[in-house]
Amino acid sequence: MQLKESTIKKGEMYYKKGKVLWVVKSGGKLFSKVLGTYPYYVEINLDTGKNICTCPLGGECKHVAAVLTAYNKGAYFEALSDDIEIFPEATAMEFLNEVPELALDVTLKELRFALSTDESGSEVARLFLRALKLIERTGREEALHILRETLEEYKHVFSDYELTIKLEEELRDVEASFQKAL
Repeated sequence: MQLKESTIKKGEMYYKKGKVLWVVKSGGKLFSKVLGTYPYYVEINLDTGKNICTCPLGGECKHVAAVLTAYNKGAYFEALSDDIEIFPEATAMEFLNEVPELALDVTLKELRFALSTDESGSEVARLFLRALKLIERTGREEALHILRETLEEYKHVFSDYELTIKLEEELRDVEASFQKAL
């Protein structure tokens, strides 16, 4: 695989900006999720250099370069099984479940991103609820302000959704549990 120098530089910037959410290595392959204009999934065969990205370019792109940058810097999970090609994201989620602090950071990145791309509000709600659970698990009360800001923006866009009320109730419950702990 021979990426253009300009593509490599863009990929390095994506990596530095935290747009590579996760990378899983399985055998001689990398699987990853990268935040671009939309979330993109990348697969790279390290032995052949063959790669594919779900962005409009289909591969040989800055998303592939960002994943390679992460891999070269050691920012990846090593899968125990070589059979993850169908559901690599499930493997990444298993690893993240073992490191809740990192899982919260990844979820908050995805949540902020989803606010600008999720037209139905469903993905934002799913990530919001995951973040609440991770905040409870990690005890990172300071992250609640991010969810409060997210909810305010969500309410602005989806003010007529019953789900908005339920998300607000869930947030209040978690905030109250931290207040009780004091």
